[in-house]
Amino acid sequence: MTDMTLKTILGGLFLAAGTAAFLTMMSLMGRPGRTADTGKGRRVHRVFGWLYVVLLVPLVYLGLDFVGEMGDGMSTRGALHAVLAVTLVSVLLLKVLVVRVFKGFVKNAPALGMAVFVLTLVVYLISGGFFLVQTLAAK
Repeated sequence: MTDMTLKTILGGLFLAAGTAAFLTMMSLMGRPGRTADTGKGRRVHRVFGWLYVVLLVPLVYLGLDFVGEMGDGMSTRGALHAVLAVTLVSVLLLKVLVVRVFKGFVKNAPALGMAVFVLTLVVYLISGGFFLVQTLAAK
């Protein structure tokens, strides 16, 4: 299995965990008249959120290894991916800090969560999506 295949699979799982966490909170906070157990929904969000973080760790490692190998010869798409990935990690760290430590800013957590989801989707699509399209087109 190539590094790109491994990164695409991990990235797909990462995107799936992020999507599940995102949709769970969107369902809890965005549906009027929702009477479901919000405690259970928050637990589901937390589980998918920590799964997201666990999947992020090997992706960061593989990404840093790739950046080290490429050096100055990185493509524009690769550079954009790297910049957006650093932004994603920064916004995610900020969100975790807001929810866990700086609770006075917790009203901003939904916006930070939306930003994390959008960044996840864009970062995946510009590399993992591109790789999948290339692979399928070659067959």
